[in-house]
Amino acid sequence: MTDKRLYNMDLERVLLIFLVIVLHFNNRDMGGALGTMGVGVACEIFVRMTQSLAICAVDAFIISAGYFSARKSEMTARSSSDATSGPHRDVSSMIPWRKAVWLLATCSFYRVTGYLIYSLLITHDFSVRVFCGYVIPNNWFVCLFVTLLLISPFIQKIPAGVLIILFSVVPTAVSFANDLGGVNLNGLSTVTWQGDMNGFNIGLFICCYCIGYALRVHRNYWDRFSPWFYLVMYILGAALSAALSRLTESAWNYSCVTVVFTAVMLTLFFTRISIKSETAGRIISAVSGCSLGIFVWHTMPLMFIGLWSRFDISEAAGTSRMIPVFFGATIAMYALSFVWTYVCRLVSRPLYARFVRKTG
Repeated sequence: MTDKRLYNMDLERVLLIFLVIVLHFNNRDMGGALGTMGVGVACEIFVRMTQSLAICAVDAFIISAGYFSARKSEMTARSSSDATSGPHRDVSSMIPWRKAVWLLATCSFYRVTGYLIYSLLITHDFSVRVFCGYVIPNNWFVCLFVTLLLISPFIQKIPAGVLIILFSVVPTAVSFANDLGGVNLNGLSTVTWQGDMNGFNIGLFICCYCIGYALRVHRNYWDRFSPWFYLVMYILGAALSAALSRLTESAWNYSCVTVVFTAVMLTLFFTRISIKSETAGRIISAVSGCSLGIFVWHTMPLMFIGLWSRFDISEAAGTSRMIPVFFGATIAMYALSFVWTYVCRLVSRPLYARFVRKTG
């Protein structure tokens, strides 16, 4: 087994952050593409399919994190078996608290700089109270991911099948019963008595993390299938989500069974491909390393108001301009967010090396 960087999994993250941007351009309160579905059949099919192909991105991010964690555990175990001496570390000593603190600080940095640029240079409406609010890293994904990091050493061996039932199958059944049958079953929810918050909860993150961990541990089984099999299954799963979304938009909940399924299939596809060029791999890795920064930065008003306001999807909907506008907006957001994030990472690299990678 080689300890080389898994560039194929980095490539998945490059795609996933693009899919997250697609989701936000579709969002009725951001890019607004979902609001154009009534224009015509072709427009509705396009938007529903792009939404269904992209909705698994968050789940797949966490699955990927679990996969990387399992690989790291393998390398640690191999290093320990090769060592002739050295104390055995308890599980609590493996808590990546430095990385957790760094992620929270990074989130605050992008929020603060985004607000300062937007308020000082564009709206000219700076507020100390609002500024203090941006200092707080209240990004739902970052907070849940940091929580996941802190408990990750204690949850890796939980059976993924049990978690899928608790945090995907049951919530899907409850949501569909509420929406399609008019039967309120929220009291049966495995997360809160009000339901599972559409999958915005730590239970689903734990579930996806353990799925990724299990995929790596049992990779000999999954490697029996062609990568194209997984790609086809991903597309078919997305098509099913798109069809179900006409009945209920609960089909686009992060916890929905079809969404979790497409996330697993997409991840398995990338585990089965290889990046042979070291140069290409390093480029992919550099872009992948900016994923969190892009995630936070592109949601700032500076970006989704300042940039996406120049791409009016409502005017282009139903015309030959729709697809160019759609992809022009998402690619522009990706590119500009990457450039800013990459520059910030270059500047902060020495600090990152001293704080996060410091041992002891």
